[in-house]
Amino acid sequence: MTAHTERRLDRVLSADLDLRRLTTARLRACRAEAIAEEADLSYLRRLLHGRIDIIAAELTARADGDSSPLIGRLIEILADHSTPRQVSARYQPIDRARAGEYRQAMEASLGDLDLPDLASCPAARLHEVADRLSRHEREISALRRTVQQVVDAYAAELARRYREGEATVDELLAE
Repeated sequence: MTAHTERRLDRVLSADLDLRRLTTARLRACRAEAIAEEADLSYLRRLLHGRIDIIAAELTARADGDSSPLIGRLIEILADHSTPRQVSARYQPIDRARAGEYRQAMEASLGDLDLPDLASCPAARLHEVADRLSRHEREISALRRTVQQVVDAYAAELARRYREGEATVDELLAE
């Protein structure tokens, strides 16, 4: 695969982390690419969490005999007060164009799992879909953690350069 057609994720994950050989400008560019990848993976995780939460709420409502329409419960379902998730302290801007690519990739990977009418779907099928979504979410989370390690390595090298005087803020402002 050429660098031109290689996915950003592949570039980030295959990065040579012998960072001392990179110029400071290249190091910053690589860090920015890794941060963008982390943001897109985070967006995909949020999409998956939403779908998983909606299916779980539908299954719980059925078990409790609640026949109220799902649409009326969406705000509460997606607010997710019951299960705190680890939140990243990183600022994660979303590139809307890239986010659409990730959503399309997610949709393609889930194939026939699009469930527009949860109320008519058998519980066994909902459990199957929830399990598949959960597996996909775990894979995305593992990728995201790996990308975060790459971001952290770039940040640590930049911090070292500033601390030791190999890079200056003036250089950054001149770029």
